[in-house]
Amino acid sequence: MNDTHPTSSPAPVRSLPTSRLWWFTGPVLLLLLAGVLTVAVRPVPYLALIPGSARSVEPLVTVTPKDGGPVPDEEAPDDGLLFVTVSVRRPSGIEALWRLTNDTDQVVPEKTITGGQSREENTRFNLQLMTDSKDKATKVALERAGYEVEVRPSGAVVVDLDPTYPVAEAVRPGDTIVGADGEVVRTSTDLKDAIAAHRPGDEIELRIEPFGPSEPRTARVELRENPDKPGAAQLGVSLDDRPDYTFPIEVEIDSGQVGGPSAGLAFTLAILDRITPGDLTGPDPVAVTGTIELDGSVGPVGGVLQKTEAAVRAGAKLFIVPTQEYEDAVRAARGRLEVRQVTTLDEALAVLEDHGGDPLPATEPPTG
Repeated sequence: MNDTHPTSSPAPVRSLPTSRLWWFTGPVLLLLLAGVLTVAVRPVPYLALIPGSARSVEPLVTVTPKDGGPVPDEEAPDDGLLFVTVSVRRPSGIEALWRLTNDTDQVVPEKTITGGQSREENTRFNLQLMTDSKDKATKVALERAGYEVEVRPSGAVVVDLDPTYPVAEAVRPGDTIVGADGEVVRTSTDLKDAIAAHRPGDEIELRIEPFGPSEPRTARVELRENPDKPGAAQLGVSLDDRPDYTFPIEVEIDSGQVGGPSAGLAFTLAILDRITPGDLTGPDPVAVTGTIELDGSVGPVGGVLQKTEAAVRAGAKLFIVPTQEYEDAVRAARGRLEVRQVTTLDEALAVLEDHGGDPLPATEPPTG
């Protein structure tokens, strides 16, 4: 007789109760994750500065004689002279973090670049700086080649302003004040004299010419007390004279939508190379950055880390920079190209001659 054993049944599986902790922490964690993802993909109030372009300057320059004026000894454009730019973009949060790990990029607060201006205002202001830079480069180059350039002031340009003053509601950096209280303003001194005739709390009537195609306008602005001179009125702006040039020949520079004054030295050299015999730059590509002033001095412009990288990528063998930015450019170059520092146009011409370029001919008044 076979012994039989009852078949054993598995013990029923007991379902574990859902953790009450998960019901509390789960939604919190999901909200945190959603917040992190939102920050990661949305633009942040910072700007990323990255290497921009390196463009040949001389093909952008067109020189034509005016009616009855002198005919320049124009040569075919050379593509060996480069002006370099910085590309500016507003990154997402994750892109900003990634760019912080890149030696050629910088991430800075937006106000560092815009000064509190809107994007449109900042673009307009930088395009005016480019226009001023091209005019200065033309004047300096033509005079260095022996031409005479007539200059007369035509207004007081607003370079900067105090956003807490009433004037901030009436003008923007880049605007030119051409009248005050019904009188013509040709220089910043004219405007300062008009302000000095008022007391704090008075209103001054300003005639304003904005940069670009907008029409002139009139505004009444309340004056504040000068904190450094009790009892004296103050508008709350920094000013410069707007020069009006009369050039003996027509020089046009197609800078496109590039703004700022950083190509001033490059433009000056390009114009000189176009209107004088010989080759200023020599056999190898040369990148140039720096402002140019009416006295021929060269000033810093910022963004030299990114510009150095742009010059390297473009195959430049020499990079001419303002003295104030020389050390940064050398570090960024890491031996990949030669970096030379200059403080004046004449020093830049000497560097180009050392690099194999032709010397600038002796200055003689051009014949008509």
